[in-house]
Amino acid sequence: MFSQPMFPFLLDVNNEGELHIETMSWLIILMGGCAFLALQFIDMPYGRYTSSKFGFLVNVKAAWFIQEIPSLAIPLYLLFINAGNKPVQLPNQLLLGMFICHYIHRSLLFPFLIRGGKPSPFIAFALAFTFCTYNGYLQARYLIKYAVYTSNWITDPRFLTGSALWFLGLLVNLHSDHILRNLRKPGETGYKIPRDGIWKNLKIIQRQGWS
Repeated sequence: MFSQPMFPFLLDVNNEGELHIETMSWLIILMGGCAFLALQFIDMPYGRYTSSKFGFLVNVKAAWFIQEIPSLAIPLYLLFINAGNKPVQLPNQLLLGMFICHYIHRSLLFPFLIRGGKPSPFIAFALAFTFCTYNGYLQARYLIKYAVYTSNWITDPRFLTGSALWFLGLLVNLHSDHILRNLRKPGETGYKIPRDGIWKNLKIIQRQGWS
């Protein structure tokens, strides 16, 4: 029973799947451009500047968990319903595995390691949930059904370079989160600026840009 698609309109049953995915890809680029332009005129109250201006406030741990989980749940669901169909090739498995690995951290680990943290305005939370749902489907659907790589792609310099950059980014992400969590000592409040690790390098880049 559960091997049958729960949401057939998401699974391209009209055989126009590749056009569907391509359209979604261009749309997400357009949405990114619109978001960039909108944020030049709108100050999104988030983090230090959180307020109820953009809707009621959502507990930060609950918000992070709920908004990120679609990017983990949707790929796993699509893998499950694809189990009896054409096997997913190794390069596709590895690329999708990197995506899933990232969202295991962002949805199941990171939210529950947050210390304190300001609540999220509902609109910011809802937009993040929408993006993760959209992006989770887009990435997984493309890699499971449409992306075609040669069998030796995993030894290609482009794949190896990209994988190394992904792993480096993962380490930087984990280390930066650790620094942020430990900025304040137990009982401390107030705003603090991170200065170690990648944060130090970002400060140097920022100063070079201003000069």
